[in-house]
Amino acid sequence: MDYERYISDGNLEKVLLGFATPEEESEYEFYLDIFPELQTEKEEIERKLERLAFKEAALPPAHLKTDILQKIALETGAPAVTSNWYTKRKAVRFEDIVPPSHQMRVHIGWKILLIALLVMIATSILASVIFFAMTIK
Repeated sequence: MDYERYISDGNLEKVLLGFATPEEESEYEFYLDIFPELQTEKEEIERKLERLAFKEAALPPAHLKTDILQKIALETGAPAVTSNWYTKRKAVRFEDIVPPSHQMRVHIGWKILLIALLVMIATSILASVIFFAMTIK
């Protein structure tokens, strides 16, 4: 059996992924001694799998590192980690902004309603003026 057929049959992938039986692994070791090209092919497949794994990797939640370090600190008695770069870069939320005490907060919906009401009143007055001006002539 030549090494190209061994590769095309998928035997090399089975060995690398751990799905091969002990007999197939010993066969791989035997062919590795005979065909050094298998080692090159093995390294290429490992690089492809590694690139794929990094490409599809999911990032852990931001708070996970701090939580783990605090648990370790509790178990070992070391000082707890209270901050990291995640907490240093804490984003300011809208709820965190407090207006000065002498100002009143009004929801944007009420502001829009007030503007719409004033526009309707102005339009009504303008329509009344135009109507009376046309009837007098």
